[in-house]
Amino acid sequence: MARTNPKEETLLAHLEDLIRRNREFDIIDLFSEMHPADIADQIDQLDENDKFKLFSLLNVDKASDVILELSGASREQIIEDLSSQQLTKIIDEMDSDDAADLIAELSDDRARTILASIKPEYSGEVKELLKYDEDTAGGIMQSELVSVPKNASINNAFQAVVDASDEIQNIYNILVVDEHNKLVGAVPLQRLITAKRFTPVVDIIDKSIPSVPPDMDQEEVARLFEKYDLVSLPVVDETGRLLGRITVDDIVDVMKEETSEDIYRFAGLDEDDTVFNKTADSVRKRLPWLYLNLVTALVSVLVIGFFEETIQMMVALAVFMPVVAALGGNAGSQTLTLIVRGMALGEITFQNAKRALLRQVAVGVANGVAVGVVIGLVAWLWKDIPLLGVILGLAMIISIFAGTLVGVLIPLGLKRFRLDPALGSHIFLTAFTDAFGFLVFLGLATLFLSILT
Repeated sequence: MARTNPKEETLLAHLEDLIRRNREFDIIDLFSEMHPADIADQIDQLDENDKFKLFSLLNVDKASDVILELSGASREQIIEDLSSQQLTKIIDEMDSDDAADLIAELSDDRARTILASIKPEYSGEVKELLKYDEDTAGGIMQSELVSVPKNASINNAFQAVVDASDEIQNIYNILVVDEHNKLVGAVPLQRLITAKRFTPVVDIIDKSIPSVPPDMDQEEVARLFEKYDLVSLPVVDETGRLLGRITVDDIVDVMKEETSEDIYRFAGLDEDDTVFNKTADSVRKRLPWLYLNLVTALVSVLVIGFFEETIQMMVALAVFMPVVAALGGNAGSQTLTLIVRGMALGEITFQNAKRALLRQVAVGVANGVAVGVVIGLVAWLWKDIPLLGVILGLAMIISIFAGTLVGVLIPLGLKRFRLDPALGSHIFLTAFTDAFGFLVFLGLATLFLSILT
């Protein structure tokens, strides 16, 4: 369990005290020494009435950094309270990719108003970025970069970095282009610093740094960053023309976003659902999945109802029914988690899916036998009914095997239909393992009892 930092608690209490006493200048002094991410953390913990009050005390430059660090709920509320003029000033201070992301969150009318109000040359860059899907390389790239022609010298490249330093943060590479703005390669900043000033830039160019098209999925881009230990990556069109760059800070956000998205979708939640959302919004987002869960749960009820006579003949069956469903569901959940994660990392594809399936089936059979023997002996010794032990042991073997099998097939099936493999996977898995577990257990009991009576 995560612990709350005592310093953060003290800071929040101090901040709330300053708010109560209307000590705005003290708050401004306090914020001037804090990192934007820390300011955002404090604002996120405040009441709704105080969030905008504190945010409005920030100067435009710091406000442009803080608003990007806020939680979705806090940012949405503050954006609603900001006038279009205030929001325009804040967006003007952002990198193009951050500006595009923020404008994409606005209503169409307000987005048009903001785009018409920001600097004309900047507006064009942002409009170009807004053409790309937010989950692609184009959606996370920024237009700001340092590039030099291939006939430039190291001295020219140095000057380009100096000229851009006030406008561009995090310069990692100097990109080299030809006369048609097509990417030739890149020069890492470290290599640039150590080279002789009048050396042609093409002499130290690194052509091994990959580039990506703007329509590449952001998960694929993140994998490239991880594979090649990159800090920056150029984006080019189909002709090789340089469009922009993606930096590692954006990839960290992508990894966080994708991980959170998978966790949320496992549970049938939207990724923008938080504990601080409005009650009506949370109910609207969660209720459809609860209804789906209700329908699937009723399937299990129907299965149990079909075997009422069998349960009456051997009441001890009712005691062990939850065990069969729970173990099958747990085995399936273990496999499902591995498969979804493997697909997210690119380790599992349709090409090697058969091998993964066979491996997991073997694991399911082995685990089923190991658990089935133990639970069968427990049932036999506890209830002194040998037949119950045999039925329960066989049912457990089949249930765990089936749960493992379905744990592989559900995400692969969703992927085949071009859906997120994590989308409600646990709900579908639980529905199957519960109903199938009851069906196998009670079905075997009916079969054995009919033979022996």
